[in-house]
Amino acid sequence: MLRLLRHSVYLCYCCTFYHPTFVHMKHLPTQLMRPLRWCRRIRHRRGYGIHSPFAFGLVTGVVYERGTYYAYPELKSLIHSHANRTLREKDLLLLFRLANFQRPAECLLTELPDTKLVAQCLKAGSRHTHYIYRCAPCDMVVTGGEAHTLPTLLEQLHPGGLLIWVRPHHHSHAAQAWRQLIEHPKAQVTFDLYDFCLLFYRPELQRAHYLINYF
Repeated sequence: MLRLLRHSVYLCYCCTFYHPTFVHMKHLPTQLMRPLRWCRRIRHRRGYGIHSPFAFGLVTGVVYERGTYYAYPELKSLIHSHANRTLREKDLLLLFRLANFQRPAECLLTELPDTKLVAQCLKAGSRHTHYIYRCAPCDMVVTGGEAHTLPTLLEQLHPGGLLIWVRPHHHSHAAQAWRQLIEHPKAQVTFDLYDFCLLFYRPELQRAHYLINYF
């Protein structure tokens, strides 16, 4: 692993300081991609530099939470029973924690990978939530859909709501779409984790956008 990280640091250096045609990220071996992203986002880990109490609390207490939740043993057993799943165990447990953090009255699920498994993890995190599968006003949206569908979904959020975009960078032109999306009036506070994009509609908070090193 140490050798892999050393190579990733070198590639990150080359991508940053030399001609961009030296290496294109999508041409790198899959096993190098994640360590390379970790290196490129190394300054954005564990809440460093975040001054907002809300944002710092979310990053340190939800994204980077290392504690053991009551539902973890059962959830991990459920996750491991789905050998061909798209999302990692870590990703599914983060969705569980986000649902537990948000505790929405209604949550819209749409165009998701591992839909049934994702729904089970979310329900474990917020058992009293009503989960819906058709577009309607709600407190939380979890979607794996294309970027062009997101403004419509954002419009469904009540104040205090959260939209979770799952695996955004698996869609074409994701970076450009994300830059446009964070200009939406309801994208008040956003977090780019690469594997997830989180958009909070919190009118009472100062507008802010954060890059997070989620490995």
